[in-house]
Amino acid sequence: MSFAANLTKIVAGKKSEIADREKIAQSWKDKEAKLLEEAVNLFKSRCVKEAELQKTDATISFEVITRETPDFPKRILTDSTYFVDSWPNGTTAESWFYATRGVNSSWSPGAPILFAEVLQAMLPKFVERVKDLGFQECNHEAGTWKVAVCWPNPDENSAEKKKRRRE
Repeated sequence: MSFAANLTKIVAGKKSEIADREKIAQSWKDKEAKLLEEAVNLFKSRCVKEAELQKTDATISFEVITRETPDFPKRILTDSTYFVDSWPNGTTAESWFYATRGVNSSWSPGAPILFAEVLQAMLPKFVERVKDLGFQECNHEAGTWKVAVCWPNPDENSAEKKKRRRE
């Protein structure tokens, strides 16, 4: 086999490897979309409870919501650090790794995944989905897992309408 033919074989092998990694990564992306949907539904439920208490804002921890999200990766405390202990069916640490770090990254089988890394990778996507719900304000509180939102106060809307009628 010529040197050039050998190079062609290497390129083909790498392309096949990347395609395999993309399939592996897709399993996490699919699961992540479902987990985010469930987390947003829990967030909405919390906001409804706050509205029933006549509040017009809520600050809710994404990390706390993930504990209530069925099938979310489970964590384990080891030497005062949380690592992912188990992954949802159909996903693995490898699928998460390629989905978040890219298929050209090098996965080391058995390497522990920090639970905070999983949350950090999902948090911006969660915030974007929450923003799409139409809140007046929606902010991630820097340095925390908390998301703060607010919605209009009906009393202020009534006062505003009365003011317009008088004018």
